[in-house]
Amino acid sequence: MSDAAGGAGNFKAFGSKFLSRPVSKSPEQKLREVSDMYEKHFLREMTKAMRSTIQEGGFIQTSHAEKIFREQLDDHYVEKWGERGGVGLSDMIYTQLVEKFGVMMGIKTQVSKPQGPLPLDTKSFAARPFQHPGKKQSVSYRIDNTQGPQGADKAPEAVKAPWDGVLLGKKTLADDQTMIEIEHDNGLKSQMVFKGGVSKVSTGEKLQAGDTLGFLSPEAKSLYWTVEKGAEPGPETVSE
Repeated sequence: MSDAAGGAGNFKAFGSKFLSRPVSKSPEQKLREVSDMYEKHFLREMTKAMRSTIQEGGFIQTSHAEKIFREQLDDHYVEKWGERGGVGLSDMIYTQLVEKFGVMMGIKTQVSKPQGPLPLDTKSFAARPFQHPGKKQSVSYRIDNTQGPQGADKAPEAVKAPWDGVLLGKKTLADDQTMIEIEHDNGLKSQMVFKGGVSKVSTGEKLQAGDTLGFLSPEAKSLYWTVEKGAEPGPETVSE
């Protein structure tokens, strides 16, 4: 009886020493593992397709054991490719997963509705996307004035900060155009180019969403607004 009790005690000690709790993984780690898994699956299928192009024949036939060895060797190659960074497919998949499920998993903050740069909830302005030259990883809009030139009796339209942030800089361009750049608290950056003037805001000044940055000139036809993430300001945009 004592031997049995002693054996049970030894087993408990053994279990407490060698059996540990499963390590909890962060949402980022889970998505990264899924991305790596899909990349490895793609590479395995690619190696299989490459093997299938090799014609087998002749006097010496490939044995079943050799085929198994080749599959294991290819799988080893795939694992080594993954350890060395893969082919970039995992990063692409990870970025797409974060964009789609990041808010739900708590990885990224949901971007609130912008309060600028112009009031798009009226019929006075219409926005359409365009490709910013030199900024492929960005989202750009051309916001057109659909009411035509503003009359002298109408107050100039205010250009406002879309989200909270810090003013990175302001610059006067050719043809009375103005460029304003803001680094937002949500991790985005805005660049706005329009014909008009800037209000009394200074570089480095803290901005709140909806703060007035400047005013459109009466003859202004469009405002160009580019939003990007983690990128340096690129070439200047020309507005009308």
